[in-house]
Amino acid sequence: MAMFSRRSLIAAGVATATTGAVSLPGDAQARTQEQADTAAVARAEQAEAANSARLPAPFTAESFRSPGVHHRPGVRWWWSAPLSVEESVREVTAIAKAGFGEVEIAYSTDSWADDAQRENLRAVLDAAASLDLRVSMTMGANWPVQTPNTGAGSGYAQQEVQYGRADAKHGRFSGEVPWPFDDPDRKRKAELVAATVARVVERGPAAELLPEGQRPPYGTPIRVPSKSTVLDAGSLRDVTDQVTDGRLTWSAPARGDWIVFGFWRRDGERGVTSVFDAAAAKKATEYLDEHQVGRDNVDALKRYGNDFFEDSLELDADSLFWAPSFPAEFKARRGYDMTAYLPLMFQHGMCRYWVPARPPTADFVLDDGQGPKVRADYYRLLTDLYVEQHLRPYQDWARGYGMSLKAQAAYGQDLEPIRSNRELARAGGRVEGESYNSGDRFPTGIRAYGWRYALDWQRVVVSGAHQGGTLRVSTELGAQPEQCHQVTPGDYKEMIDKEWAAGITQPFLHGFQYMSAGAPWPGKYRFGDSLDSFNDRHNPQWPALARTTAYWARGTLVLEAGAPRTDVAVYRDGFLTTAARLSSDEGTQPAALFDALALERDGYSLQFIDPEGLAEKGAVGRRVLCPSGPQYRALVVDERALPLAAAEAVERAADAGVAVVFVGELPHTATGFRTDGNDDRKVAETVARVLRGRHAKRVATQADVLGALRGLGVRPRVSWSGAHVLTQLRYADGVRYLFLYNPTDDVVEFTPAIEGTGAVRVLDLWDGSVEPAAQYSVEGGRTRVPTRLRARETRVLALDTRGTAPVHVVDTALDDLIVVDGRIELHTTRAGTRTFTLSDGRRVTTTARPAHEDVAHPGPYTWSLSVEADTPDGPRTTTLPALSGTYPLWDWRDREQIASASGVGTYTGTLTVPEHWVGRGRGVRLDLGDVDGTAEVLLNGKAVGTQVVSGVTWDVTAHLKAGANEVRVVVRTTLRNAVTHYNKSSSRTSSYGLRGPVRFTPFAVAVVHPADG
Repeated sequence: MAMFSRRSLIAAGVATATTGAVSLPGDAQARTQEQADTAAVARAEQAEAANSARLPAPFTAESFRSPGVHHRPGVRWWWSAPLSVEESVREVTAIAKAGFGEVEIAYSTDSWADDAQRENLRAVLDAAASLDLRVSMTMGANWPVQTPNTGAGSGYAQQEVQYGRADAKHGRFSGEVPWPFDDPDRKRKAELVAATVARVVERGPAAELLPEGQRPPYGTPIRVPSKSTVLDAGSLRDVTDQVTDGRLTWSAPARGDWIVFGFWRRDGERGVTSVFDAAAAKKATEYLDEHQVGRDNVDALKRYGNDFFEDSLELDADSLFWAPSFPAEFKARRGYDMTAYLPLMFQHGMCRYWVPARPPTADFVLDDGQGPKVRADYYRLLTDLYVEQHLRPYQDWARGYGMSLKAQAAYGQDLEPIRSNRELARAGGRVEGESYNSGDRFPTGIRAYGWRYALDWQRVVVSGAHQGGTLRVSTELGAQPEQCHQVTPGDYKEMIDKEWAAGITQPFLHGFQYMSAGAPWPGKYRFGDSLDSFNDRHNPQWPALARTTAYWARGTLVLEAGAPRTDVAVYRDGFLTTAARLSSDEGTQPAALFDALALERDGYSLQFIDPEGLAEKGAVGRRVLCPSGPQYRALVVDERALPLAAAEAVERAADAGVAVVFVGELPHTATGFRTDGNDDRKVAETVARVLRGRHAKRVATQADVLGALRGLGVRPRVSWSGAHVLTQLRYADGVRYLFLYNPTDDVVEFTPAIEGTGAVRVLDLWDGSVEPAAQYSVEGGRTRVPTRLRARETRVLALDTRGTAPVHVVDTALDDLIVVDGRIELHTTRAGTRTFTLSDGRRVTTTARPAHEDVAHPGPYTWSLSVEADTPDGPRTTTLPALSGTYPLWDWRDREQIASASGVGTYTGTLTVPEHWVGRGRGVRLDLGDVDGTAEVLLNGKAVGTQVVSGVTWDVTAHLKAGANEVRVVVRTTLRNAVTHYNKSSSRTSSYGLRGPVRFTPFAVAVVHPADG
């Protein structure tokens, strides 16, 4: 959303041309359809009420204007030695004054677990009391959690199991149990877990350790076989009890080609704390209690602490993740002993960071095709134990401080992300996503390869949170390599706008860098000159953040109001790989998780649901899934295999009135391994019964789902046709909040039709105003609001169903209608007489007489520019007295005097306003055109406002006079060009300056309806 005052909703006006016509009273067919639509909406609302507990109250206009600390954005605060209490307090004060509501201390190894760290933590907690600020912190100085007492050799480090193999082609073996094949020199300490044997049906190449020079920095060091070795399903045997002193003597029960396996447990090479062992979590928290928090900080932390944060879950096993409890836990949960089946579980790279988007070839499969089911059971166990032995214990520990665990749960690993985030939310923890991990990149744009995958990635994370009962989903925003010192508030804004459309709520900027004493200009940065970080001392754009943080706080407030509502759930059984890859791997993530474009263009909102979430008790309500959460009205299944419990849940959902759409080949097998073999048949029979019912359809492709939903009578809660717009919808008690986002590069005109009727208000995220919408109508039990959105613009509408709507325009207008001080006004550049129909039945006529535009550009024709540059030696001022022309104004890099300058540039010029441009019924707009940096606009010495993105239109009527007017534009740049020039750390530069064209445009103001009363 552009930055507007109440009168400046001109370019983004709510009242614009609609894409559909309103039914005429005499049209019987339309009236019949409207009655049917109204009845359908009433049924849907009755189902909503039956499924819902009492909804939360809506927020007030005052809380929207000035959101509290809970809704303000957060910032990660990268600490670096040497620390000083004076500097820590100075920095946290600056952060609070910029409008942030939370700091998250990110410890570094040189500023953690010592007296200085604990002393500075106490100083920050004490300062937080007067700053109305919350203090969070990382759990340790690295990610994921790792402490000295849980490292390698402690018994609490992350463990793995690797196998060794030996051929027994004549069915006999006598010798040492085969050692792990990837440790030929036996450099790694390992303990035997099991020995097994299996008969070979068909041999494939063996997995082998890559030569050292061929091992990738990320990914498996193993050469994955091109073809699996096929084993006889009936031949798998556990022979561990035949091992004596590390040696095995064994003879096969039948002739054939056999393999002897040895399985060895060892520590992972990274030495991180195990995520599958609650005892390891307990040991780590004991260290954190004593060395990070400290006894003297406990009480203060209970008062002002917010979260303990576990950053990216970057685990690496060269083989299979393991913990001592695995065999017993597997048997108790899956119903069979895993030992003999261990060879089937190896898919090298699956337990590395990052998990491959497509599973690699398994080392071994079974001749009866059951191998994938065994692997599915193993991966399910990983998520079971990750939730129970990692997330929950850490959340229980954090609760002891009155705080929460915040985690970037599951993604990037072979762990189920929806379930993990759902259970984290249910435990009381906080869910966080990450822009870089998801694939969002600066600049944010729909044409970028990773745009769609990032949207789906974020929807997966949000799905778990909403199903788990929370709306708060933060995002680590902006951690992108090769972007340090060049990301603007506008860049952050455009990225969070897009992530808001996925359901993310709170931006958490990646980094405010601690300014350690003695560091060279412009500071000592945790990631050098790579990942984006900033501070207040050497950041020309810092003053613009206060306005931007207020915008973010209001957006967070809206998206965390009430209860979420989403139309469609897509069944998904899989992991979530990362797009945070090496530069050489950029763009190798999947293109998308689901083809949702057709659905989005019709208004449908979409999330994902996993097998466990679908099958759990309470997941099916009256005509919806997840009745206590998003209340999905439709379920889409594009899978060939389902757990039997999930298939049965699909049937329950269809019987309850949920629309079910199967895509492509029907599910016909079960995903879990059962020795009786009946689950495959039961799954196929269950799916067939669902399809025979009246609430299910089958289509060929994902793009065909839209037609199926229409055929099943499922309409989105907010509908339109043909416009690519993304939404989030929240239901509070009597009020529906609609967040709209245009992801395209073009202006979009459309008419969202919101279920329900009442009064529509427009909530301005920039200035905090709440104004009645000027034009909307009711049709078929829905409220239709003609809307225009610029490229990548946001809008928030509120439909208040509790009372009577004020008088408003109900027909279509091509010009902009807005409400100003209770009046409905038409702001237009087109002369003429127009007639409008009001909601009380009256028809009113008004005449617009815009001023004649004598010249295309009334100025300024010349500018002076004064640049105050930030340099290692302090500020330096350069003045360029006469810059001719209104367009193009040039990039600073094109002028030798300021080519390497970064800082604050003040452009000053004179605008000559004709006499007939001012006065009653006249107004003037200002558009600065392109601005590379933030911009503060002043006219005749009075502030108009601040913008952080280009394309903003300002209503400057009240600031102008006839004759000469001083125009001043203060442009604040990033620090990128100066850092490149002085530090020689990079060749990267950015364009800077006011680029234009700067346009002042007169318009007419005509009153359509005066203020009531």
